[in-house]
Amino acid sequence: MKDKKQTAIETEEVEVVKKQSKASKVFSTIINVVLVLAIVLAAISTYVSFVTTSGNGIPSIFGFQMYSIQTESMYPILKPGDLIFDTAVEKPEDLQVGDIITYWTVINGERVLNTHKIHEIYDGGGYLIFETKGEANTVVDSLTVHESEVVGKYKFRVEGLGKVFDYLQDSTGFLVVVVIPVFIFFLFYLVQFFRVLFEYQNVKNRIKYEQERGKTEDLIAEQEKKAQDEKEAERAKMEEELREKLKAELLEEKKAQEAAAERAKMEEELREKLKAELMQSMGMAAAVTEPAESAEEETEEETAEEVAEEAAEETPAEETAEEAAEETAEEDVIEEAAEETPAEEIAEESAEETAEEESVENDSEEEETKDE
Repeated sequence: MKDKKQTAIETEEVEVVKKQSKASKVFSTIINVVLVLAIVLAAISTYVSFVTTSGNGIPSIFGFQMYSIQTESMYPILKPGDLIFDTAVEKPEDLQVGDIITYWTVINGERVLNTHKIHEIYDGGGYLIFETKGEANTVVDSLTVHESEVVGKYKFRVEGLGKVFDYLQDSTGFLVVVVIPVFIFFLFYLVQFFRVLFEYQNVKNRIKYEQERGKTEDLIAEQEKKAQDEKEAERAKMEEELREKLKAELLEEKKAQEAAAERAKMEEELREKLKAELMQSMGMAAAVTEPAESAEEETEEETAEEVAEEAAEETPAEETAEEAAEETAEEDVIEEAAEETPAEEIAEESAEETAEEESVENDSEEEETKDE
């Protein structure tokens, strides 16, 4: 919601700025048009009044002479306040009766310009004399016009514009229409100049600020990138160290497994060897016991036979038999002692080998437990 409100406010501000810009643009356009027109009129008025004049003292612009009608003598063709445009007369002989000309004349003791229609043309012997008459007048002009006094021939008019030129040629009108608008024009464009200058300075400062900001952001980004690169390098280094450590641990574990396997193999070989030796020892004991038993059986048989023979004989024979029996008993005890001795030794050796195997197996299990 806050973002939407902010966006709406920004949109309204943009629209207000656009409206203000549009209104300012329209106002500026109107001011420019008015001021340009005032400047043009001022220039024309100044040009007509003071600057450019032809050889006969008549101002002209682009070959046209401009005059303001003051009286109703040419009514209804020309009215007071009209601005007429004449062209210079290069060949007076081309003028005809009915043409409207502007010429110098004397009215009330003052030399002035007058515009009337040609009523008659006379030959003065090498020059022409023109008789003029106003359109609204009932009589011709009292003074004729020498061809050298003719300054222009009427071409067209602009109704009412002559009053403007008359007002511009007045000191008050010149001040109001020329001086003040020119001053306003100058002041307006001076303000515009300083405004543009200030805006340019603001833009320049903004660009400088943006450049400094961009440099700062670039520096910060570069520092962050450098820190990130260092962090990544440190991380890569740690990963490499960890990888080497794990590799070393795996190699050690592999070596331990190989050693354990080798040890188990050796223990198995030793166990097989001990088992074989034990079996061999037990086999030798059995081999020694069997001949002793067969010899004892043979002796008993012989003794029995002798006893039987002595029993068949006389008493001396019985004594002899008893002695033989005692001797035979003694021999049996000796043989049994001889037989029991190797068997006990074999049993003791077997017990010692079994104890050694159990000890080896216990050691192997303890080592495997430690490795795990």
